[in-house]
Amino acid sequence: MMNTTQLVALERSLRGTRVLSVYLDGTANDPAKQRTWRAQLDHSLNDLRAWLADSPRAERGEFEHAVRALEHQLATLTGNVGAPGWAAFITADQVHEASTLPVAMPTRAVWSTGASVAPYMRALKELRPVALALVDSTRADVYRYQLGALEHIETVRAHHTVRAPAHMGDRPRSGFHPGTRGAAGRDEAQRSLLEGTNRMLREAATTALKVAGPDGWILTGGIPEVSAHLAQKLTPQAADRVLAIAIDIHASDADLADAAQAGASALRNVMDAARIAEIVDGGEARGLGAVGPAATRETLDQARVRELFVTHSYLEEHAVEAEAAVRAAIDQSALVEEVAGVAAEWLDARGGVAARLRYRVPSESVGTP
Repeated sequence: MMNTTQLVALERSLRGTRVLSVYLDGTANDPAKQRTWRAQLDHSLNDLRAWLADSPRAERGEFEHAVRALEHQLATLTGNVGAPGWAAFITADQVHEASTLPVAMPTRAVWSTGASVAPYMRALKELRPVALALVDSTRADVYRYQLGALEHIETVRAHHTVRAPAHMGDRPRSGFHPGTRGAAGRDEAQRSLLEGTNRMLREAATTALKVAGPDGWILTGGIPEVSAHLAQKLTPQAADRVLAIAIDIHASDADLADAAQAGASALRNVMDAARIAEIVDGGEARGLGAVGPAATRETLDQARVRELFVTHSYLEEHAVEAEAAVRAAIDQSALVEEVAGVAAEWLDARGGVAARLRYRVPSESVGTP
């Protein structure tokens, strides 16, 4: 799949060009339903043909050329799509992009001037890496989870050295006190073990931060007490990107992947909720938020948007308006994100779209339509 930079470059390069944008849903598990997307796609393409019936012959020819190129791409798919989603952007003379996506997409075809990229925004969230550290008192295994794949990165061990305490029957050595034994010996052993574990956790934290990068998620699991300790070490550097999760130290790779996906979704939903709540509750007072289609459209027209937030319902029910909003946000280098969970519920109740602004305009009035 494309990253944000590649998607933006593609969208800009196809402005003014007729594009067939296709999205497929590959989530059907029942073998009898795995080709459902084919029937839905055929229906969508036939609707486009009916819509183009009165269009110039040249445009209808371009559309059919694009459809033939699409069929060539689809011929490589056997049965199901092979991933939760699939997307392609095709003109009459070229397939510009055709690849699987790590998230589900509604099956649809769009024929428009310029690529329809708004639905693709959901997939971009999956590009954020997830660092997962599975720990006990002697070992930390750090993994990277990204785009549905789990990769083991490093094992960090608690290399501690515990000297065996001298015993009463030991032969004395010159210059050496035959000393620490009993309770004192146990204390020394425990201190050594603790120092080794702390050193291991510091190294694991450094590795996890490197794997996650500046905006990725970090999860800790394994022995709860040790996992919580590691999460505390990470919090000052990663703030709201860290979560201790319940996952067994002996979990399989498949279970780890599921836990990483669920943990990342939980962190993302909390972050989305905080950002939308800030816009909804404080946007009007500080003048740095716009909520609802009308207010958001106004700020987009003024090129003041820093971040644009949309919900799945808004993308589905207001596809044309959503596409225009996303294109306008791209033009002003604004971040575009589809929110879910509580954030989506709040935003849907207020029109399904909101924006965080770059600067305030005095005496402006921001509200819902």
